[in-house]
Amino acid sequence: EFSGDITMVSARLLLPAFAIGAAAYQLPYAASRQASVRRAVSPSLGLFDGVKDAFTSPNEKPIVNADRVTPFDRWLGLDKDLVEEESQSVQSVTYVDPTDTSNYVTVSLAKPMGIAFVENEGECGGVYVDEVLADGSAAGASPSLMAKDQLVAVDSTVVLGASFETSIEAIKATTGETTRLVFFRGPTAFLYGPTKPSDEWYSTNLLQ
Repeated sequence: EFSGDITMVSARLLLPAFAIGAAAYQLPYAASRQASVRRAVSPSLGLFDGVKDAFTSPNEKPIVNADRVTPFDRWLGLDKDLVEEESQSVQSVTYVDPTDTSNYVTVSLAKPMGIAFVENEGECGGVYVDEVLADGSAAGASPSLMAKDQLVAVDSTVVLGASFETSIEAIKATTGETTRLVFFRGPTAFLYGPTKPSDEWYSTNLLQ
């Protein structure tokens, strides 16, 4: 009888330890799942990210993380956070029409301009403003330039989709006192996706 009591006590002590061990074992899986979901719902602004939203009927509901929440997510209390992150991401994507001239910024700058350009990721090409430096003419430009502005033209030359080297050489090749730069202010998904304007559109509407 005494040994039986010891067995029962041992079982009671081991059960919580097993449960804690199971939680510790499952935590890396749930944590990695949470990280992967965060990466998935964050708008990356890639080549076609967000384009579907621009052409999707308001009655069509997107696939939300609530459909993919596992019992382990609920057990750790992660289910509400996952659904809220998906909801915030969907609401943050706003279509910006690249065929609307009001979504472009045009500046005339003297050299040195003081603009740090970075090439877009993926196969679309093109460059965007990474930083406006304090020691160049762009710092006092009106209208002011912003990070992520997409360079589409240099004087009368369209550089939309051009490589980094081609875009920078187009700026270096200008000989006037100032150089006219045209930027699109919006996500690359709309500038380089199915709604991408043609070079003729730019020549007619922005480069005259």
